[in-house]
Amino acid sequence: MNRQKQPQNPLFIWANYPIKGGIDHFLLFLTLCLVAIGIVMVYSSSNMLAYELYNANSYHYLKMQLIACTLGLGSMLVASYFPYQYYQRFAKLILVVSLIGLLLVFSPIGHEVRSASGIKFHRWIRVSGLQFQPVELTKLGLIIYVSHFLVSKHSQIRSFTRGILPTILILSITFVLLYQQPDFGSAVLLSLSVLVLLFVGGARLSQIVLVIGIACFFIYASIQDDVYKMQRIQGFLSSLKFPYEGPYQVNQSLNALALGGLFGAGIGNSIFKLFHLPYPHTDFIFAILGEELGFVGVFSIIVLFMLLIWRGIHIAQRTTDSFGSLIAIGITTLIGLQTVVNIGVATGMLPAKGITLPFISYGGSSLLVSLFSIGILLNISRDMNEAPGVRVPLET
Repeated sequence: MNRQKQPQNPLFIWANYPIKGGIDHFLLFLTLCLVAIGIVMVYSSSNMLAYELYNANSYHYLKMQLIACTLGLGSMLVASYFPYQYYQRFAKLILVVSLIGLLLVFSPIGHEVRSASGIKFHRWIRVSGLQFQPVELTKLGLIIYVSHFLVSKHSQIRSFTRGILPTILILSITFVLLYQQPDFGSAVLLSLSVLVLLFVGGARLSQIVLVIGIACFFIYASIQDDVYKMQRIQGFLSSLKFPYEGPYQVNQSLNALALGGLFGAGIGNSIFKLFHLPYPHTDFIFAILGEELGFVGVFSIIVLFMLLIWRGIHIAQRTTDSFGSLIAIGITTLIGLQTVVNIGVATGMLPAKGITLPFISYGGSSLLVSLFSIGILLNISRDMNEAPGVRVPLET
């Protein structure tokens, strides 16, 4: 009798949701390749900067990235075995914790950074010398919540008031909190990811277009009153006509990419990382990669990301569970959008934004949560149906 009641106890997770199959080894291989390249490039792009800032300790950023990588790989391993179905049970709690994290950046434990232009950024919380960027957790938390909402309210999703509106309200609260940090880039990326989930989850295209139109109006109105953002947009528009008359960091990024040529200058031989290019180990690491590894290296990185995105879509299409399928789509979309934006900024095709390149750029919070997200994808891949062309309908 006790054995029959065990699966109903939340402590017996693996009894409730037994592991069905093996993980997607190709996705794991792609992730490890990107992480390995990232470790090398973080050291190569940051050693001189670290030497200057941290008392001749050129390994500072590398050490911090290795710590985040170790924790991230550990969390990925745990998540690959932890049944993803449990995230659906606690989706609301995960969302609340995520929003509290965004509020904590304005509390006494929040860490304020002032830019060269005098703008205050509230994007981190610091406890006992450790920093964390709550927006990274919020991205995953909102994807989990929206996926849960779409499955539980699928029969009402085509209704604007009962389907679309509750999700948009949550997204609006998140957007406002991110805008106040300010982290406009992450707010837009997260909004686009949620809209993709709504579309895949069955919302009317006309309703999504209406929401996009309303959002664009308010975004435009807010940007009009923001001198800093208007300068960035005007600089970007100017650079479309005259590529080397745009923002300084974008010009330097283009110069670095051009200098790389076909095969690059070699790892560690970048010139532009020597205080010519701001943020060479974070926002513009793609430019340093292009300078040191050339077109061949850049093309290889893009191919790795394309394969990873394809694998995520493959898992989403063939999983046997609607909730898992939506989470897979959300995670894959977010990683794909971040990649496109980071590369777009580095190549001058998009306005400059502080968006890191997943798995490659320096940043403990980003790497940790990205690897945890991949662990969730790996766990979802255990439930894949290998029949070609299978598309699992949402539960009614």
